[in-house]
Amino acid sequence: MQTARLTLSPLVDADIDALADRLWDERVYEHIGGLPSDADEVALGLRRALIGPPADRASERWLNYAVRLRADHQLIGRLEATVHGGIAEVAFLLAPSSWGHGYAAEGLAWLHDELSRVSPEAQCWATTLPANVRSSRLLSACGYERVDPAAAPDLMTYDEGDWVFRRACV
Repeated sequence: MQTARLTLSPLVDADIDALADRLWDERVYEHIGGLPSDADEVALGLRRALIGPPADRASERWLNYAVRLRADHQLIGRLEATVHGGIAEVAFLLAPSSWGHGYAAEGLAWLHDELSRVSPEAQCWATTLPANVRSSRLLSACGYERVDPAAAPDLMTYDEGDWVFRRACV
């Protein structure tokens, strides 16, 4: 699966250690709970994502993709979506060296197309802290509209004080 500059593939265990090393950076985790103690902790979280939803949430679908540059196959981040009840909660993490090049927007555009293929009824949602200006700008540039959290469905990624964004996936 490719875009003009990216190769996207389902995240697999063989990707995890390299991806954890790239993502273990305080800038990546500044707005999502703080830097894990080491890259092994990042890897553990990625491995949990590969396992999929727990048995009591079997109706959910977890989509996790590795993001690589087409030019040199360098692993630069991940895209994810948790699909449940007509909702696709999207998220993205890229290594800071890949910020500011439009890769996240290109990856999200691909993810929107993928979601329209695998879950055409889903509406895309995302949450971020108000201080995460980069993510808010990215979401707006990718067609998301900021909405009142009270008007949002029950989002797993929502924490009190988050900004909430909605976009039709199709």
